[in-house]
Amino acid sequence: MFYSDQMAKELMRTDYNVRRQIIELFGVEAYCGDQLNTKHLASLAFKDPVLLEKMNQIIHPAVRRSFDVWCEKQNKAIVFNEAAILFETGAYLKFDATLLVTAPVEMRIKRSMTRDKSSRDEVMQRMNKQWSDERKIPLATFVLINDDETPVVKQLEDFLLTLN
Repeated sequence: MFYSDQMAKELMRTDYNVRRQIIELFGVEAYCGDQLNTKHLASLAFKDPVLLEKMNQIIHPAVRRSFDVWCEKQNKAIVFNEAAILFETGAYLKFDATLLVTAPVEMRIKRSMTRDKSSRDEVMQRMNKQWSDERKIPLATFVLINDDETPVVKQLEDFLLTLN
């Protein structure tokens, strides 16, 4: 599986061209040594739609290129690309099928806070920049409900059967 968000962070840390553009956009405070200063970037980008769009114009093409290279190395019938804003960027159009994983909003907030060690406000800032499930559902090939009540494995099996 290809994880777009992880690759974006890796490219922002290791790709000279991406790193240079991020510094031009956000200043030298964008990095603490070799490490990306995610708190600094988030504090600026999620409050300024123009900055967020400029950052996305740097990162998304680099991640897409990285995904294309990764795909060429795969020898599987099916590959998966996990991405938080696949629909928002239009990248979903390049895939044969899409699986949208949904969960109740409050559950998503709590999971994000735990995973990212973020505050509720930080999670809400990110979520407010993403499309709602209602907007994405009509674009998805299949919708999986991850609410700790609906069996996920059965839904995933059903999705895989639709691919045959």
